Amino acid sequence: MKRYIIIFSMLLSFSIQVSAQSSCSRCGGSGEIRESCSACSGNGDRQCNTCQGSRQARCTMCMGSGKMTCAHCQGRGGYTNSNDEWVECSYCGGQGTPTCETCSGDGYRPCYSCDGSGVSRCFNCSGSGVKIWRCPECIAAGRI
Repeated sequence: MKRYIIIFSMLLSFSIQVSAQSSCSRCGGSGEIRESCSACSGNGDRQCNTCQGSRQARCTMCMGSGKMTCAHCQGRGGYTNSNDEWVECSYCGGQGTPTCETCSGDGYRPCYSCDGSGVSRCFNCSGSGVKIWRCPECIAAGRI
């Protein structure tokens, strides 16, 4: 029930009570509006922002090159022994840059954000597929 107070002067005031409250027609009295999430078309999933749906991301170990600097010879391919002889690195076979073990040399690996699925949970509706917001008509009170 709404109550209005009308003040005519500093000395005289009275109130009028209005009992014409009704359920909000826009939200049906619930105080909230529910609609299908437009960002994910109501299914709760969106294309992954990291891999853009490709399911793969650039390898962070080799920066997409497919090669790593050998940790044993620091990329030199070998070392000079005490007799001043060149000895080929047995870990990288003298290459200095062996194939990256993380991505098997192709420069990509499964996307870490979506675990290689290409989709992620919609951030607008938290994956529910439904967007819920306060009714602007009744200011979430459910009654007008």
